Amino acid sequence: MELTLPCEYSVKEILPAVRALMAEKLVVENNVSIYKTAELMGLTPAAVENYIKKRRGNAIKDVLKKDKKFMEMIEGFIRIILSKNGKDIASISSYYCVLCAEGKRVLSKQGYQMSHCIIETLSSTYDFSLEKTFK
Repeated sequence: MELTLPCEYSVKEILPAVRALMAEKLVVENNVSIYKTAELMGLTPAAVENYIKKRRGNAIKDVLKKDKKFMEMIEGFIRIILSKNGKDIASISSYYCVLCAEGKRVLSKQGYQMSHCIIETLSSTYDFSLEKTFK
C-alpha cells in the first residue's frame, strides 16, 4: 500500500500552476515588474521569470485556466495582493490552500483522481470568499 498525502500532488503540480497563473497576471496583465512580483509572491525573480517563460508550472495550468470560477478566484487574490502592496502578505498566504482545493475540484471534473484534504472537506460548510476572509 502506498501512502500519498493530499498535499504531495498539490505541491508538485497545483501550486506551480497557481504560481504561474499569478505571475502571468501580475507581470503581463498588471504590468508589475518581475522583481515586485517576486517580492509579492515570496519568490525569487528567477522563479517568476521561469513561470512567465513557461519553464515551470505548465503541466495542468491550461486545465485550470479554462475554469471560470477558478480564474475568478485567482483574479480576486491578485486584487487583494495588489491592494496590500506587499504589506501583511503573510496573512493571506493560507489562501493558497483554498486555491489548491478549488484546483483539485477543477481537475476532478476533468477525470484526475487525488486524495482530499481538510480544506476540501470543510469547503462545503464554510464560505472561503476572498472579500469576507481577507478584508
